Amino acid sequence: MKKALITGSFDPVTRGHADLIARAATIFDEVEVVIFENSEKTKTFSTPDRLRFLAAVCAAVGNNVRAAVSEGTVAEYAKENCFCCIIKGVRNAPDLSYEQDMAKLNRVAGGPDTLFLPTDPALAYISSSYVKEFLRRGLPVTELLPTKIAADVIKTYQKGRE
Repeated sequence: MKKALITGSFDPVTRGHADLIARAATIFDEVEVVIFENSEKTKTFSTPDRLRFLAAVCAAVGNNVRAAVSEGTVAEYAKENCFCCIIKGVRNAPDLSYEQDMAKLNRVAGGPDTLFLPTDPALAYISSSYVKEFLRRGLPVTELLPTKIAADVIKTYQKGRE
């Protein structure tokens, strides 16, 4: 059984993330999508909120996909849970450059190889950063978010700003 790991902060999960998850689920027997806590990044949404959004997206994909959270390293998590690879979506050259460095670091730390999947060109403009910027400015975000969670993300953001 081939198990793949998709990692990120998912703050929040976007349509691009959802597409990557769905594509991975057709390639691998099991896909685990894990929120890794990164102390370097400032979060807009709490970990429980991000996990709720991510779990809803994973559930919509199928039974072979699940969401989780880890405070450890990607390499340790991958080794402990016997993942054959880490999957990363890449939108553009800067994404690829960054992810190549992370892939090298994960291998040095004893983790599996990283498989890069190019983002669907129709979704390549979407990022969690843009979603958060649109939310801050009161701009529409429904085209940037998976339909299943769009209303929840907006409501949670607005509640957090009250």
